Amino acid sequence: MRNIHKYLKILILAICVLLAYKLLFDFVSVAEWFGRIIGIISPFIAGFVIAFCLNIPVSWLELKIRKIKFKWVRKIARSASILIVLAIVIFIIALGLSLLIPMIFNNIAQLAELIPTYYEQALTFIERLPFADTLGLTEQIQALREGETFEGFEFDLAGGWLVAQGLFSGLFTTILTIVSTIYFLLEYNRMRDFFKRLIGVIGSDKKRGATLKYVRLVDLSFRKFISCQVLDSLILATITTILFFVLESSYALVLGILLGVLNIIPYFGSIFGSIIASLIMAFDRGLEIAVITAIILLIVQQIDGNYINPKIMGTSFKVSPVLVIIAITIGGAIGGVPGMIFAIPVVNVLKTILEEFIENREKLKNSNPVEIAPASD
Repeated sequence: MRNIHKYLKILILAICVLLAYKLLFDFVSVAEWFGRIIGIISPFIAGFVIAFCLNIPVSWLELKIRKIKFKWVRKIARSASILIVLAIVIFIIALGLSLLIPMIFNNIAQLAELIPTYYEQALTFIERLPFADTLGLTEQIQALREGETFEGFEFDLAGGWLVAQGLFSGLFTTILTIVSTIYFLLEYNRMRDFFKRLIGVIGSDKKRGATLKYVRLVDLSFRKFISCQVLDSLILATITTILFFVLESSYALVLGILLGVLNIIPYFGSIFGSIIASLIMAFDRGLEIAVITAIILLIVQQIDGNYINPKIMGTSFKVSPVLVIIAITIGGAIGGVPGMIFAIPVVNVLKTILEEFIENREKLKNSNPVEIAPASD
């Protein structure tokens, strides 16, 4: 048995050395291979993430159903809660497609039609700046005006086939994601119990306890962050939509939803959303209204950041702004927008683990103080 463990350790070490060599001297090939693997399993990754998010209301509803006295109802609590949550999601999507989506599309269509006008207004504004000639902006704007247009666009059969292939691939990926989401929801509790059993047979009791503790921490951090951030974004979207309607914006609904969606990305999302909204308001309602919009959005962000969001999140997500900015930057570079969103719970987990490690080391150090010998004469 000892020989088996010895050879297993040697095998693991050899694999680690091989991987380190490939990463150092053939990084491009490793990155391409890793990208292909991620592309293949991406529907299942997306399905698991969606199932993880939907499991929050499903688990809450399941607990409520299990309190019902009828035994047969308690037996189908999990399946019933999944069906109810999926029905609500489908209803919301159908409602959005029938009511909100046409309004949003109309707003987007109006905005798209006016983009050339807004573009010309922006160029004219830059041309009239006192320092435009000094910085050479006038020549650059003239070059932009004389640039190529899309009038010569022609349909290419090969390009059309690629588009059709992309649409089919996207449809297949969407169906596979939906199916995997449903199966992950159905098997969520079984997978959790299997993971607990797997941890239970690996390592000592101390290691098992620590592993289960940190797994629960990761699960709680992600669930709380997702639910709280979505709730905060809904509140912000509602407030800003009403604000844009009061300011008589032609794109009130689109701008409100845009700010709510971007708010899911901590810090940067609301800033970028406010800049975009202010620019659109400048073209839609004039510069004065745009300035008023920017000031009001700044006030709303301060209220949200200092009162609403902390009330929703509680004290468990008190992370330094510097750490947040670094985490979002690294998360965006690694995983794009999803990486930016999930960077905060990851940092929160790492911060908690590091704080516990420091506290344990301090306790150990204080319990065994080092006595300093008196200096000799």
